[in-house]
Amino acid sequence: MKNLNSIIILLAVVFTFSRCSEDAYDSKYADPGKASTTTLDKLMSGTMLYANDFYCSTYGRYFGYDPQKVSKQANSLGFTLEGGIYYRDEGYGDYGEPYGNYPYMVTNLRKMEQLYEALPDDEKPANEAYLLAAETHLYGMMIYLLSSYGPIPYTEIGQVALTGDIAYASPHFEDDKVTWKTILDRLGVIAGKFATGIKPAAFAGQDFVNGGDMEAWQRYANSLRLRGALHISTNGDLTSYGQGIIKEILGNPSAYPIVEDNSQNIDIARQTSGPLNIEGGSGFDWHNLQTASAELINRMQKAGDGGEWVPGQDDPRLPLMFCLATKNGEQPVETAAEEVVANPLKEGKAVATVYRGASANSDYDTFQEYFFTRLTRGYYSRVRRFGFFYGNQNWPHQCITAYEMHFIKAEAIQRGWVSGDAKAAFTEGIKQSIKFLFSIHNTRSRTEADNGDSDYLNGIQQRTVIDPDQSVYNDDWITAFADARWNTKIDGSSYGGGNLEAILDQKWVAFGYLNSAEQWSDLRRTGYPRMYYEKDHDPTAPYPYPYNRFRYVDSERNYNANFQTEAAPHDNCSEVLFWAIADWHDGPKW
Repeated sequence: MKNLNSIIILLAVVFTFSRCSEDAYDSKYADPGKASTTTLDKLMSGTMLYANDFYCSTYGRYFGYDPQKVSKQANSLGFTLEGGIYYRDEGYGDYGEPYGNYPYMVTNLRKMEQLYEALPDDEKPANEAYLLAAETHLYGMMIYLLSSYGPIPYTEIGQVALTGDIAYASPHFEDDKVTWKTILDRLGVIAGKFATGIKPAAFAGQDFVNGGDMEAWQRYANSLRLRGALHISTNGDLTSYGQGIIKEILGNPSAYPIVEDNSQNIDIARQTSGPLNIEGGSGFDWHNLQTASAELINRMQKAGDGGEWVPGQDDPRLPLMFCLATKNGEQPVETAAEEVVANPLKEGKAVATVYRGASANSDYDTFQEYFFTRLTRGYYSRVRRFGFFYGNQNWPHQCITAYEMHFIKAEAIQRGWVSGDAKAAFTEGIKQSIKFLFSIHNTRSRTEADNGDSDYLNGIQQRTVIDPDQSVYNDDWITAFADARWNTKIDGSSYGGGNLEAILDQKWVAFGYLNSAEQWSDLRRTGYPRMYYEKDHDPTAPYPYPYNRFRYVDSERNYNANFQTEAAPHDNCSEVLFWAIADWHDGPKW
C-alpha cells in the first residue's frame, strides 16, 4: 500500500480551481501557449477528484448511492423490505451518484487536452502523462456508467467551454457500442504510452492515485481495459471484440501487465485533510444500511444464515465483514470489550452468537418485527464497525484489486478464450481476497475495544466478536478451501452452472459490499451467482423488480434538450442493455 500523506500540496486549492467558471479559466489562460507545466499537473488532480464518488467511500456513496440503490440490485447488503425496496427514494438514491460529476470531469479533461495541444511540440512528451492519467481515471468511471445506463453523452461534453458554441449545451446521447470501443481502444493506446513515455517532473507530487509510478499507471490502464472487455464479451454485438482484447492482454502478460498482487492494487490513500479526507465507509451510519446480506452469509458459512461460525471450516472473511447477531433476536447485553466468543451459548445471557442476514425472500411481517422493532434489532448481523472498512481511517479506497483480475483470468480460461489453469487462477483470487482483508483489518485505525458506546447497536453488539486467528489461514489452508469451493458450495451442494458459477460465486463473495457495481454487472452479464429476488410488497411501487439498468439522472432528464428524443424512449428500468441478459435472477421479473 502506498503512503501518500505528503503528496498533493495545494490539493484542496486545486479542487476549488477545477470547478471554476469558464471566465476564470479564460482570465488565467488568455494565452494557452504560455501555460506552464504546473497547469496540467494541477488540472490532472482536479479532474481526477471528480471521480471520488465512484472510487472512494464518500459520504454520498455509502449514505445514499451504494446501499440504497446499487447494493439492492447486487444483493450484497441486506434488504430493508419497506416500500420501494429496489429504489426506496430517488433523492437518496441519486445522492452520491457518480453520474452527477461526470460532465465536470469530462469538461476538465477537454480543457487539459486544449492546453496540452497548445504546448510547443518539444514540450508535449514531458507533459503527456498528466493527460493520460486523468483520461484513464475517467474511463474507469465511464465503464461503470455505460454498464449502468447504456448510451451516454461523451464527445460533445465540454465543447461549450472550449468553443463558446452554445449548440453543444445539450450534448447528444451516443451509441454505447461506439463509446465502448472508443474507451477500450484508447486504454490500449494509453497503456502503451505509459510503458514508454516520459515521467513528468511534477507527476509524483500531484498524482494521488499512483504517486507518479508510470508502471502502476500501465497496470491500471490494462486492468481497466480487461474489466471493460469482460463486460461486453459474453452477449451482444461486441463479443468477439471484447474477447479479442481479453486474449491480447492475458495472452501476453509481459507486454500487457495487469494488477496481480495486493502490493500492486490501485488505490487512493486517505489524506488527513482536504477532499481526500475520507475514512472507510464514510456515511455508512444508518442502521438499515448496514444490514448483512443473507445471500452473502449463506456463501461463507456451512451452517448458513443464522448459524454459528466454525473456525478452520467457514470463510475467514465473514467475521471481518459482519458483527454477530443474537441467537433468537434478543437485545444484546454488555460483555467484555473485544470478547472472543469461545463458547457462544452463554446461559442466561443474550450474547450475540450467530451470523444472520436479511434476504429478499424474507417474509415481510417477520422482517418488520425483527428489523424495525428496536428491542429485537439484534436479530440481524450488521457491517462491522471499526473493522477493516467501516470507520477505518486507514482504508485505501480501491480502484483495481488483484483478486478481481485473477477471477477475470479464471473465467477467461474456463470459457476457453485463453490457455492456462482456471482453477489455479480461481485459487489465487480467493487467496488475494483473504489476504487483502486481513492486511487491512490488522492495520485499522481503531478496534471495537475503542468504542465505548453503550447503545447495543453501536457498542455491545459490535464488541461481541469472533476474532479469527490469521495464522490458521495460510496458503495451504486457502488452497484446500479453494479446492472445495471449486466443485461445491460451502454447504456441500453443487453449483448448477459448474466451475463457471464457482468462479463468479467466489468473485461476488470477494467483492462483498465493496464493489456492488461490478457484482451487478456480472449478475446481469452471466446470471451467476444465481439468487432469488422478491417483488416489492407495495402494489403501487414504480420499480417492483430488480433493475436491468438505471434511469438517467435528473440533470439529463430536466436539462438536456436531446433527452426526450434520444434517451427517454429507453429510460426505464426494464430495458436490457446490449451486453446483458434478461433472465439473470430467480423470482418475478419485468
